[in-house]
Amino acid sequence: MEVVLARARQAVAGDPTLPLYRRLADALAPALSEEPAEAFPSARSLAAELGLNRATVTAAYRELARRGLLVLGPGRKQGRRPAGAVAGAPDAAEPAPGAVDLARYAPDAELLPAGDVFRWLGLGEGEGEGVTQYGDAWGYKPLRSWLAARLRALSIPVPGDGVLLTGGVQHGLDLILRALVTPGDTVLVEDPTYPGLPPLLALHRAHVVGLPVGPRGIELDAAEAILRKESPRLAILTPTLQNPSGTVMDSDVRVALLALLRRHKACVVEEFFDPALVTDGDVPPPLAALDPGVTVVGSFSKALFPGLRVGWVAGPWERLESIAAVKRAADLGGSPFLEAAAWTLCRRGVLDDQLTRLRTAARARLAVVVEALQEAPPGIGWLTPRGGFSVLLTLPQGWSSRAVAVRAAERGVWVLAGPAMSVTGRDDIVRVACAAVGGDALRGALTRFLAALTPERGALPLV
Repeated sequence: MEVVLARARQAVAGDPTLPLYRRLADALAPALSEEPAEAFPSARSLAAELGLNRATVTAAYRELARRGLLVLGPGRKQGRRPAGAVAGAPDAAEPAPGAVDLARYAPDAELLPAGDVFRWLGLGEGEGEGVTQYGDAWGYKPLRSWLAARLRALSIPVPGDGVLLTGGVQHGLDLILRALVTPGDTVLVEDPTYPGLPPLLALHRAHVVGLPVGPRGIELDAAEAILRKESPRLAILTPTLQNPSGTVMDSDVRVALLALLRRHKACVVEEFFDPALVTDGDVPPPLAALDPGVTVVGSFSKALFPGLRVGWVAGPWERLESIAAVKRAADLGGSPFLEAAAWTLCRRGVLDDQLTRLRTAARARLAVVVEALQEAPPGIGWLTPRGGFSVLLTLPQGWSSRAVAVRAAERGVWVLAGPAMSVTGRDDIVRVACAAVGGDALRGALTRFLAALTPERGALPLV
């Protein structure tokens, strides 16, 4: 028993490039020729000893049975077995005759949806049943392997299937913050940023410092001045198609910023937008391709559709293991069904086709927005986006983005005011997004929005 436990504990701390059940199976295989059958605990008992999900240990036992090393049954020797095989514990297999499993709260085959539900995903019958159960904390392996290969094609060093699947970028960032940041730690973020990040950072009680964003990305002089005063634990950056500005950080800025953050020992997290979504000009390598210490987080929400709540994290193994441990404790595992759906769409080429469609649509819609803004009142400025579906406007001194948003709403148009996307509460910026509407409807909305920018009485500031 002690030998089995020792080998199992070594497996848990072993090579994270292999699924945990495989590591367990590999570690336990030699013990099968050294220990009597009685020395092998049940899957439930071993899972409790190791602090693992019972399904993981069960999968390891089944893998040993597949190799012909373990006979799964009620725990008694039953006739002849392959050389070196021992009988497994009863809860590592189907219940013994007459035994009933009233411990596991998961559906059997009779309770799964009928018909061709799983074949719609292009899955075989066995695979379909597999994705109905609780998943591994690391996620659906075929999708992880596919993503790892795609990231390697962008020169991001991801070994094997070294990707952790999440429920989207927000979920990935939440896991990263839980693993790496304690209350009071300094976190650097772009200012402005996407509106979901400030409340997430507030939830983690981080000390948040904004890095100003300019046409070439982060303004380096401002970043250097900030880092002379701060000792950041983490920096969250979106170098390609920054939200809300749509800018693409210049190559030399990427290199200099990474060197600056390394010098101050800050962990760098890169929010990944696929370079195929850039509509104008070349795209420099991702930050994670320039520095193997960068942790990169992405999702399919922008490239496929938001309802597909599947994202991913890749990065240094030690850091990824820490994040995976948080995920295992927080939600046990993701949705194998959704992850299998994402994988099916990717391998069938739907993702690449969709990226092409989105790039074409973004180019057309952004042209409509920029053309309309030529009629904006004097003093209104904007950063010219290189892709994506939003334009960031700056307002004249004394104007309020909140007042502009109210005036636009009175005309039936909704825009995002600055305080919702700024960690410093900036009230001089407005995001105009064109993802939800295009064509004539977009042109009409922009006409009404421009009217909201024009004071009705003289040249009074909108405060």
